[in-house]
Amino acid sequence: MSKNIVIAEDFGVSRKIIVSTLAKEGYSVLEAEDGLQASNFFDGRSIDLLITDFNMPNMNGAELIQKVRQNSHYEYMPILLLTTEVREEKLKQAMDANITAWIKKPFQTEAFLKIVKKALR
Repeated sequence: MSKNIVIAEDFGVSRKIIVSTLAKEGYSVLEAEDGLQASNFFDGRSIDLLITDFNMPNMNGAELIQKVRQNSHYEYMPILLLTTEVREEKLKQAMDANITAWIKKPFQTEAFLKIVKKALR
């Protein structure tokens, strides 16, 4: 059975690359353009991993993570944060939201997949 992954990324090209990369590995991927759209996927269905951008319109990555963590179904689900963010206070906000790891953009596909596979163990 394939793992279900939600991708929240507002930059369309990046989102398509991530979705394609994960689909080639056999993952089932749900994609969203922002945190608000992604939050709709967390309705009790089986989600194994959330990969979210930090800076997005409508609901940023930290807000999305906080909302997802409030649902007991997803309290311990692994969450990876994609970011170009370098400001310490923003990264601290993400860490305080209980992420599993963050991935600096741009990233190498092999390194990205290694982190995804490790998070899904």
